[in-house]
Amino acid sequence: MSDRAFIFEASSDNFDRLVLENSKKGLVVVDFWAPWAGPSHRQKKLLTGLANSYRGRFLLVSVNTDEQKALAARFGVRTLPSLKLFLKGECVEEYQGMQAEADYPRMIDRHLGRQLDQTASQAIALWQAGEPEQALQRLAQAAVDAPDKLDYPALMAKILMRQQRLEEAHQLLSALPEAAQKEAEISQPLAHLDFMLTAAKAAPKERLEASLQHDPDNPEIHYQLAALELHEEQLEAALERLLALSRSHPNFRNGIARKGMQAVLALLDPQDERVIHYRKELFRLNY
Repeated sequence: MSDRAFIFEASSDNFDRLVLENSKKGLVVVDFWAPWAGPSHRQKKLLTGLANSYRGRFLLVSVNTDEQKALAARFGVRTLPSLKLFLKGECVEEYQGMQAEADYPRMIDRHLGRQLDQTASQAIALWQAGEPEQALQRLAQAAVDAPDKLDYPALMAKILMRQQRLEEAHQLLSALPEAAQKEAEISQPLAHLDFMLTAAKAAPKERLEASLQHDPDNPEIHYQLAALELHEEQLEAALERLLALSRSHPNFRNGIARKGMQAVLALLDPQDERVIHYRKELFRLNY
């Protein structure tokens, strides 16, 4: 079967038929993107790969917001890429910005029924209905009842992050057992939170660079610079700095440089040359 049987481009003329009508039969995933937004291309490739691997269990519909401004306005798209999942004629889940690679199959599976979890679905519905505190309370109770199910704290952290409650999200994930923190669904958002908090609290970049003149081997300064570089979307510079820090100070803050690299690489297309290169470099650190 050709992938075009379940991958489509939408316009204002055909959106209701492609998305709303088809969502009454099954899951429709809508990818809002633009050619100029770098993360949009990464998300598009990742979703296309999933659509092909799932072989029609969901429809993937792409909306170029440069060409379809009316659709972007209709669905309140302000961040690119944005992702919306439709079932029974309604949007049942949505995300703004590129997500961790492992999150995409999870969110799709959740609505296909492979890993359907009523508590998580109810919490997402509450969150999207403007009741984040109720969503968090429901997930917190579920996490107490099922402490081994990491979906609950991971979703709680995501809700807190969407509300810019970064410190709370970081404290939540940091309080989990060490074994849980090693799982990708926890370690990746935890690393991103650490980068965001570090960048927010760091001294100006010029001052940090000046400090390196006097203390060139200071791991904290290098880590803060890497966080700022990521904030400024200077991926290559940040990855190089984190790699060097992984080599020179592998145990700094429990290996945070390596964990940070892994979290950043998880956001990129697996076939991206940077992913291939830096994963090889990380592998070499073990030998």
